[in-house]
Amino acid sequence: MELEAFTQKFQSYSGLVLVFFIAVHLAGVILIGINPDAFEIYASNLHSSVFLPYFEIGLAITFMIHIFLTIKKVLKNRLSGNNAILKTRRNDYLGALASKVQPFTGVILASFLIIHLLQLRFPRPGDNLELTTLKNKLEDFHIFVLYSLASISLFFHLVQGIESGHRSLGILTQSNSLNIRYISRFISIFFGLSYLIITFYLRFK
Repeated sequence: MELEAFTQKFQSYSGLVLVFFIAVHLAGVILIGINPDAFEIYASNLHSSVFLPYFEIGLAITFMIHIFLTIKKVLKNRLSGNNAILKTRRNDYLGALASKVQPFTGVILASFLIIHLLQLRFPRPGDNLELTTLKNKLEDFHIFVLYSLASISLFFHLVQGIESGHRSLGILTQSNSLNIRYISRFISIFFGLSYLIITFYLRFK
């Protein structure tokens, strides 16, 4: 039982690290719509940093651990017929939907990440070509759909993940559950919608 509690907390911490990365990444990507030249300078400085490879290795390990623990949890819940969370959300239709589609949103996000890295990291475009490369990739309708689905999946995944993480860490209580829910929905909408807007902006600008 102690091991199970530890893995749930570790899953929550790994998810928190990934949410932090999403926020930092968005802070850089949002420059695309504000100042494209500043974005290219930011991208060049980022990829020339000596710390980037170590950060990427740490992030990759965190991502793989999060996926493994999430799959393990989903399979355990399915095999045991555990639907307690859905019952507690019988009046929270969005939360219940996010819980049901979590495996699918996870697959979409993982697929997007792999393709995104193959497009813009392995290999990386030359200096001042990152934005042009990304725009060219989005000209492909299938890639555009994938990026759009990834943004929507991010919204649902965060709706489920943030609240679940607070529950696993023992922070979620009856007195603060609504506040945490409202805050998590705001964060989910902000991140999901921001990335979706950037995707459409790059496609149709």
